[in-house]
Amino acid sequence: MGDIELTEARADVLARYAPDATARRCEWSRGETEVLEVGSGPPLLLVHGALSDACVWLPIMWRLARDHHVFAVDLPGHGLADPFDYTGVDMPVFGSTFLRDILDALHLPSTSIAANSMGGLWSVALALREPERVTGLVLAGAPLGVNLSLPFPLRAAITVCLVPMMGQRLARRMMTIPNREADRKFWCLVLVVRPERLDETLLDEDMASARRNIESHLGLLAHFGDGGMADARRRLNLGEGWQSLRTPTLFLWGERDRFFRGPGEGEALAARNPSLRVTAIPDAGHIPWVDDPDAVVGGIEQHLASAPM
Repeated sequence: MGDIELTEARADVLARYAPDATARRCEWSRGETEVLEVGSGPPLLLVHGALSDACVWLPIMWRLARDHHVFAVDLPGHGLADPFDYTGVDMPVFGSTFLRDILDALHLPSTSIAANSMGGLWSVALALREPERVTGLVLAGAPLGVNLSLPFPLRAAITVCLVPMMGQRLARRMMTIPNREADRKFWCLVLVVRPERLDETLLDEDMASARRNIESHLGLLAHFGDGGMADARRRLNLGEGWQSLRTPTLFLWGERDRFFRGPGEGEALAARNPSLRVTAIPDAGHIPWVDDPDAVVGGIEQHLASAPM
């Protein structure tokens, strides 16, 4: 039932934003996922964050497709990908392996990447391990891999997930969003500054995706919380990896991103690596293209135009 509901909701939001887009199933080394595809030109892979899916990019995907062949992938346990158990996963290693497998499945020797949050961590990890595969990188919304600070609703869900016996059941109830306005409020508390800009078809797809993938999402939250937040920061922080990153990288960070302590985190990294630069977006949150699509699209296009092919 979850697949049918999500497939129908996805069809509606695609018709709203990208009617020319197609979807394909892709195999990777540990399962299958879905990739949305539109446009022509140099390839650009869009990688979403945790508890989201490929459709989160649709408000700007059609604009990026004017100059690029755009692919948006569902991460394991998200969207219409196979369910996935994140227990014991080494996020940087796992994420880079997943993205490498997807590039292979799409027959892309190399590509530019725009990524958000957990997808940013995975994309940087790929660029560090296989730099020849990533020609340019844009981190839209601060990535995992720097000093992490979660908004209260997610901290609460993680804490509840770890309660013995009843924790998963209680967290499941906390994360079951009943209607559009409740989902819009969640986005406002966690992800964006201007929730009124969220289209109803996007909210419907988001809720259907969350319902389908609730068990994978709960497992992911439990993995983040395993060992406490200090341990999570240690496991997810790329540390000196940022200094060795040679892929031309642009940080597009909302000044009101609730996951981090502002774009100063990126500026500190950029001061030690000439391959990195930062553009702060005023009045934007963790998914900045909802709050300011012009700034994000313009930043991506300008950065990729200057990156070597």
